Amino acid sequence: MKYQLQPVSAVLNKNGLTISAGWAIAYHVDAKGEFSQATYQYLPVGVGLPAHAYLEAPKNVQDNQAIIHNGQQWTYPKDLRGTTIYSTETGAETTMQEVGDIPEGYTTLKPNSEFDKWDGKKWQLDKNKQHQSQINQATTQKNQLISEATSQINYLQDAVDSQIASEQEIQLLAEWKKYRALVNRIDVQKAPNIDWPKQPK
Repeated sequence: MKYQLQPVSAVLNKNGLTISAGWAIAYHVDAKGEFSQATYQYLPVGVGLPAHAYLEAPKNVQDNQAIIHNGQQWTYPKDLRGTTIYSTETGAETTMQEVGDIPEGYTTLKPNSEFDKWDGKKWQLDKNKQHQSQINQATTQKNQLISEATSQINYLQDAVDSQIASEQEIQLLAEWKKYRALVNRIDVQKAPNIDWPKQPK
């Protein structure tokens, strides 16, 4: 033939070595076997394809699939990288980093609150967990209010004991003692339905 209108294609033997020099399309993968790019390669006689490259073309895939070569053939597993998932144990949020299905123990369903519990199919409000959190908050608030009241009472009691308290301070001491007693009587088990007493002014 007088003119060669197409590039000469390389011919490789069963060992992957070129027996007839020419061009070939190489399909490259990264260290994990995922397809990265296709390139034209000129292959002289006696050489093979670059490392991590194959002659066989992979097929086109959907956006939710990856192209992976397992060393024997192309595979097309699910690709959910970037998808937000939630631990069914803790509800903690994370992002898919690897190719494949959603790992066991995770779901794409977002819990509605920090008190939700996974029942195997969906999130359900764990009322006991929610109530315990409310009790803990009420206990912390109760302790803080008692501490503040005790600080005020100690100061006013010192003034009374030293016989330097004014009539207003004597009255205020009685009000703070009453307030502290009322706070002490608060049943935190009733949280969040607690009517906190007002502090003396």
